[in-house]
Amino acid sequence: MPQILSSSLAILLLSGCGQTGAPLPPSLQLPEPVSDLAAKRVGNRVDLNWTMPRRTTDKLLLKGPQPVHICRRIADGPCAAVADLTFPPEKPATYQDSLPAELTTGTAQLLLYSVELASRHGRTAGASNLAYTASGPQPLPFTGLQGQIQSNGVVLRWQPVPPSGVANRVSIQRTLLATAPKSENKSTSPLGGTAEPLVKVQTLSVRLPPGADPGQALDPDAAFDQRYSYTLARLMTVSVGGKSIDLEGLPSPEIVVDTKDSFPPNPPAGLVAVAAPDEGAIDLSWAPNTEKDLAGYAVYRRESSAEPNQISDHSKPLDSPAFRDQTAKPGHEYTYSVTAIDRDGNQSSRSPEASETLPAKP
Repeated sequence: MPQILSSSLAILLLSGCGQTGAPLPPSLQLPEPVSDLAAKRVGNRVDLNWTMPRRTTDKLLLKGPQPVHICRRIADGPCAAVADLTFPPEKPATYQDSLPAELTTGTAQLLLYSVELASRHGRTAGASNLAYTASGPQPLPFTGLQGQIQSNGVVLRWQPVPPSGVANRVSIQRTLLATAPKSENKSTSPLGGTAEPLVKVQTLSVRLPPGADPGQALDPDAAFDQRYSYTLARLMTVSVGGKSIDLEGLPSPEIVVDTKDSFPPNPPAGLVAVAAPDEGAIDLSWAPNTEKDLAGYAVYRRESSAEPNQISDHSKPLDSPAFRDQTAKPGHEYTYSVTAIDRDGNQSSRSPEASETLPAKP
C-alpha cells in the first residue's frame, strides 16, 4: 500500500510541472491617443498637424492604416465631425480644414480641434490633446508689393491698410533663387546684417507700430549680387476665451528682387602727404575704410588748378592705405586725393585733398 501511494504522488508531481499560468486577456488593439496635435489658422483654413502613434495601449505595434476621426468645437459647443480618414502609424499626419463661411466673419470665437483613433472594432482609448485657433475675418492681403535695393538692405513696400487685432506683424519669407555670376571684383557680403548670405530660405517677422501700418519694412540681412523672391503675410493676434491666438493671412504674390551692388564706399578720410627729400618721393597715408566689400584704393594727383589724374595702378586697386609718389619733381607743389573702390567696381568720391612740395636735394 505505501508503494502505491508514493507512485501516485510522483505521477501528480510530474503532471503539475507541465501546467501554464492563467491565460492573458486578448488585446483590444486600441491605438494610443495622439498627444501633439497643433492647429494653425492660415487665411480661411486651419492646418492640423500631429504624429500618428506607433503602438496600442498594451504596447503592441500597430499595423496598416489607422482610422482617424477629426472634430471641431466652437467654444463650449458640441464637437462637430470634420472628417474621417486613415493614416499610417508612426508617421506625421496633416489635414486642412476649410472653414465654413459663418466662421470667417463676425466676432472671433475660440475653435477647438481634436483627433481620435479607433480600433478595427470601433473602440477608442480617448481623444487627443486639444488644439486651439479662432474664427472670424482673416488678416487682409497685401497689395501693391514692391522691393527696392538700398545700401542697408532690401526695402519692401505695400499699400497700407487699417490695422486690426491686438498685435499686428508681417511675416517676410525670402528665398534665394540664384547667385549673380561673379568676377574677381564681385562680392556677396551682407548689405546690413550678419546672416549667412547663401541661406536658401529665411523668414523674418517684423512688428508694426501699434495702431499703424507704415506700408514698408526692411530686410537687413540680404546680400549683394543675389536674386531673391519675397512673399509677405500679415500676422494678427486676437484674444478669445482667455487665449491669445495668432491668425495668419494668405501669402502675397511673389516678387523678385535683384540685389546688384551699385552703392560706392565712403571716401577715405585723414589723408596726409609728407615729403621724403632723401628718397625723392612724397609719402601718402590715410585712415583705412571699414566696408566689408572693400577692394582697395586709387590715388589722384594734380598741380595748381589742373584736373587730377590717377597715379596709382589703374589695373589693380591699392590694398593698403598708403602710397609713395616717386614721380614727384623737386620744387613742384602737388595736391593729392584718394578714392575707395569696392569689389563690384563702385568708386567713392575723392577724399579731402592734401598738398605737399618735394624740396630740392641739397
